[in-house]
Amino acid sequence: MTDSISFDRAAEFYDQTRLLFEPIAKDGIQAILSITGLKARVLDVGTGTGRISVPLLERGLDLICCDLSAKMLMRLQEKSPAAPIAQADASLLPFSTNHFYFVMTVHVMHLIAPWREALQEFRRVLVPGGTYLNVKTWDPTGVSIRGAIRNFWRRWLEGKGLNPRLPGVQNDEEFQAELQSLGAKLSEVEVIRYPLKFTLREELDRFASRTYSDSWEIPDAIFEASIAALRKWVDEEYGDLDQERADEVRFAIDVARFEV
Repeated sequence: MTDSISFDRAAEFYDQTRLLFEPIAKDGIQAILSITGLKARVLDVGTGTGRISVPLLERGLDLICCDLSAKMLMRLQEKSPAAPIAQADASLLPFSTNHFYFVMTVHVMHLIAPWREALQEFRRVLVPGGTYLNVKTWDPTGVSIRGAIRNFWRRWLEGKGLNPRLPGVQNDEEFQAELQSLGAKLSEVEVIRYPLKFTLREELDRFASRTYSDSWEIPDAIFEASIAALRKWVDEEYGDLDQERADEVRFAIDVARFEV
């Protein structure tokens, strides 16, 4: 068994709540392909319903889709019946050593409890000199309203003695340090910055509907109280829940190339 977060419960609503915005679909997908080329074998770990992997497959990339959740993989195959899939834990990959030229993750390392072991597995299945790509499709830049909302919610829960933090990577510093300890040479490719538009009411509704995985283990009564407190704080802090707002975010790729 693993303590990592499975998205089985999210399979039915995931595609409606994690949209493929135009800058991702156009510039982001092309940026990945510019790094990998079409002929290199690629493993997408934590592929989910194929939000990123299906467009890459449609462009002709030689890619295997791997995820812990069987239900998410089923949704992926509904969209792309020919997609090669593998259900597996990231820390115990069912692939031979030195098999892939690239391993890719997209917004998944914070969900993997044994994330250090997962990085070791990524290095094992990569060919000598292979590359790990950690893709960030909406990485905040500067002040983030959505980030402030999440921070208030987490602090409120921590004040009640609960830890809403997910089990995987907690910050970039520890993530990068671990990669360097494994012999990776690190760089970053920033592809594009774009406005992520939303209303406060929409964001509050997303929290209330338990779309976000860090809400899944919170007891119901405490969760409902946290949402009431969050709504009150957002109203007092920002007002006008229906005004369109925007956080500036970026599509960026952490590139970890393992030395031969």
